[in-house]
Amino acid sequence: MDNQNTVGMQFKAMKVIHIALCMGVVIILSIMRYLVKQQAPIDHAQDNMAFEIVGVALAFICMLASRFLFLTRASTAINTPALSDKIAVYRGALILQLALLEGPAIINTIFYFLTKNDLHFFIAIGLLLFMIWARPTRLMAANLLFNSLEDRQQIYDDNLQL
Repeated sequence: MDNQNTVGMQFKAMKVIHIALCMGVVIILSIMRYLVKQQAPIDHAQDNMAFEIVGVALAFICMLASRFLFLTRASTAINTPALSDKIAVYRGALILQLALLEGPAIINTIFYFLTKNDLHFFIAIGLLLFMIWARPTRLMAANLLFNSLEDRQQIYDDNLQL
């Protein structure tokens, strides 16, 4: 019996992907914070306003786009008959959402390292918190992938073969 093709294993795999992407941002953010705090303090009067505008705008646009694309792509699976295809669409939408959040978080972390401006650090922290909040849940999958309550129960059966 192939245990990889159960609903429970698919959700475990999505949780591992989610944790790995979040931990990648945490590690990069921690290293950059440590490196910046080890350097001598600088005067922020010479800050480059372009970094601030790009950092804020990129974070805002990608945060909105990630949620919109996640909901749009995942809701297309409602017309898909096979459960395995529905879960594959949900996984793809989840990875797209996390990638659209991870990119600006890392870019703002790099801006933080270059400018030593705490604004970029806190933008990256905010995006990381949004990534953590966007974890894969069965409730979200059930609401996006199914119309009827009876069909939604399939998501909660860990041993259901796909």
